Amino acid sequence: MRITLVAERAIPCKGYGGTERQVDWLAKELSRLGHRIVLIAGRGSSHPLCEVRHASSAAECRAAIPADTDIVHFNGWYIETSHPALYTMHGFAPGFPKRGWNWSFVSASHARNHGWETFVYNGFPIDAYRLAAAKTNRLLFLAGIARAGKNLNRAVDLARAFDFQLDIAGGSRWLLLQRTKVRRQGVFFKSLSRRFSYHGTVDGDEKLRLLGEAKAFLNPIAWEEPFGMAPVEAMLCGTPVLTTPRGALPEIVDDATGRLFDTDAEFAQALAEIAALSPERCRESAADRFPIARTAQGYLELYKRILDGERLP
Repeated sequence: MRITLVAERAIPCKGYGGTERQVDWLAKELSRLGHRIVLIAGRGSSHPLCEVRHASSAAECRAAIPADTDIVHFNGWYIETSHPALYTMHGFAPGFPKRGWNWSFVSASHARNHGWETFVYNGFPIDAYRLAAAKTNRLLFLAGIARAGKNLNRAVDLARAFDFQLDIAGGSRWLLLQRTKVRRQGVFFKSLSRRFSYHGTVDGDEKLRLLGEAKAFLNPIAWEEPFGMAPVEAMLCGTPVLTTPRGALPEIVDDATGRLFDTDAEFAQALAEIAALSPERCRESAADRFPIARTAQGYLELYKRILDGERLP
């Protein structure tokens, strides 16, 4: 099959770039399966297995779509096209998806929150993650620290209340003085204690080290998370997740990979229970449920349904 994958930003990405990572990994897996992939992405993009066409606007994206493509899979730009097309929403934008288009989402709750049904879970190259040789007694918060919905404020309060050390990754501490809501929460000053260590934006070996060595991944989100890539990456490194039950997290976290909590009392119980979880079993559960191979097969099934003339519900 000749498949065109569309992303707005550059691939491979630097830093976080969750959507771009998913498109990159999907392109590799589909290519491995023998499909011919054209990747449309931001300026400077490259890929060892695909033909790459650059686009920095919707008009350039439209012009870059090959005339002989079988299907276009949009993960950005979301423009109308005469070609058969699948549109995967990665963010949270209720009311945006246009009726009459074939939309997919990245979890069941993500689809429901947009009034749709079809979803394919994000997937990961399992072998890129590894267990650490040893664990520390520190918890890890890894997310955009200035994004109020990621709730670093709650993570800091929990560390102070329950007397644990917290590694914080996902941006410079100074960002906390630049966003109005987190500035009002006073997170910058509350986290000046030595119990908090900031690591900035991490990637590569440093990210894997922090994920693997942590006692637990602390994820007290305060928004409807579409999926939660970083929590799954922690699981793949053998680190259980402590998270609030928002968005997709009740789908993502099972008994082998973490615990859910709302209140401080529930957090105390969850923190005590994760000590009994096996890093090996944690990794196995995530690897079984979220490999990129399963994601690719899920999208291939949607492509075939669309090419057969079906409208996705």
